[in-house]
Amino acid sequence: MESNYEKQVYIARELFLGYDQQPLIEKFDLKWDEKFLYTEFLRVSYRIDRKTGEIQEEKEGEETGWEPCLDYNVVMTIYDMLCHSEERPRLSGEWTTLANLQVTGSSPSPDRFTAVTAKKLEGQPEKLRQVLERLGGIRQSVPASADACYEIPLFPFFPVLFQFWDGDEEFPPKITILWDKNSLQFMHFETLYYAMNHLLERIKHLMEL
Repeated sequence: MESNYEKQVYIARELFLGYDQQPLIEKFDLKWDEKFLYTEFLRVSYRIDRKTGEIQEEKEGEETGWEPCLDYNVVMTIYDMLCHSEERPRLSGEWTTLANLQVTGSSPSPDRFTAVTAKKLEGQPEKLRQVLERLGGIRQSVPASADACYEIPLFPFFPVLFQFWDGDEEFPPKITILWDKNSLQFMHFETLYYAMNHLLERIKHLMEL
């Protein structure tokens, strides 16, 4: 039995195959060959089978090679990033919150997701900074005494701003993730949550190594 998530992945795969791939290559300067398109997402390499649309992840460590990627947040973000806009999107260079990007309707507060991760990072700001740098993060000027402030490339061409305040006797630890004001040129609003959740999971995983 396929889950609803798996069904949505297969639907997205079929939609991807309906696109002319050459404009996608040119739009994001993707590496490619006859069989695959290549990209990076949070410093992990992925490739898309040009005939089947399947996304594969490059595995490192004891077992190297390419394996089908089954992470819903990853595959949906990659498909949407590549196919969302017809023309080449542009960054504005200005940061804003998810709430300010929302056009209509209501969505859950990012705090619902970031608070759990912030609690796991409490008391470890130095290790967190090392993890963010491992993700390609570039340290930024620290706002309002934040313990970490890094610009992180989700994709080589699309960064976010990650900020962390450690907890104390009065306040719990806090994470704020800011987005470029033109983020909706790159992907749908809902997909920003997929990307954010994957970033948080990746940070937690690297913190445990």
